[in-house]
Amino acid sequence: MTTRIDPKVEMAMREAMGHAAHAEADRIGPILGALSEGERAEAVALSMAVALYVMVDVCETQWPNDASVRRIAKGLATVGTTAERLNLDAEQIYAYLSQAVLRAKPPEEVIADEAAASRLAIIVAQRAAVVYAPKGTDTWDYLDQIESAVEAAWALIDDHGPPDRTRRSHGAGRQSRDQCG
Repeated sequence: MTTRIDPKVEMAMREAMGHAAHAEADRIGPILGALSEGERAEAVALSMAVALYVMVDVCETQWPNDASVRRIAKGLATVGTTAERLNLDAEQIYAYLSQAVLRAKPPEEVIADEAAASRLAIIVAQRAAVVYAPKGTDTWDYLDQIESAVEAAWALIDDHGPPDRTRRSHGAGRQSRDQCG
């Protein structure tokens, strides 16, 4: 069985990420609001998977430790004019990454307002794909790579249970590899 990302969900997530890239956070809610409850949940789960993939990728396929998560959150909140324009809070991003993304706590339990939690999931996924994309890799190409890995992982889980924890690095060269350690 092959598990595929719902094309409608993927398109909505990418459109919302495009608004995040232009610091148009207020335009994310209506995009997610046009989805069914299940589709919206899948979009948030996909956004969380993107953030998780990027964190593990930045940490050279190692599970990020607390100090790494803090540094990554700070980078997401401070790198670039988009982060400034969105007025991102590194502590809120850290709470989201450490509790929702790494510990699978529902995002709305970390961020009290469900709409704000969904919006933050999209913004963090967008910022992560931009800030930590491998050098020379277009953000959308990196997102394609991440989505392919997510689909493969979901298929493994659906077919065989959780995948083997053995991982291989796919190379260095990222400007921000010092985020982990």
